[in-house]
Parts: sequence; structure tokens; C-alpha cells
Amino acid sequence: MPNISYVAIFVIGVILFAVFWKTLAGTASSAVILAGMLGVAVAVTAFWLRNENRHHIKKGK
Repeated sequence: MPNISYVAIFVIGVILFAVFWKTLAGTASSAVILAGMLGVAVAVTAFWLRNENRHHIKKGK
């Protein structure tokens, strides 16, 4: 179940990024949307790895 939450966070982040960018800039080019998707993917992956690391450390004690 936690993996589904990370996918949901990614999708919501991409949608919000696209909406905010279109609102602020007036356009949403594919390069900008792709950059936003990559940024969200990196953030979600870093958050997931941090949680996995903490879980692994707690389990080892």
C-alpha cells in the first residue's frame, strides 16, 4: 500500500505543477512540464529513500 501513496504523490505533484505553471506563465510547454515531472519524481524518490533508510535503521536496532 505505501507504494501506491508514492505514485499518488507523484501524479498529484505533476498535475499541480502543470496547473500552477500554466496559471503563472500563461503557457505550458512540454519541456517545462517534463522538467516539473522530473523534479517531482526526484523529490518523491528522495522522500521514499529517506523513509526506507529510517525504517531499516529502526528495524536493525
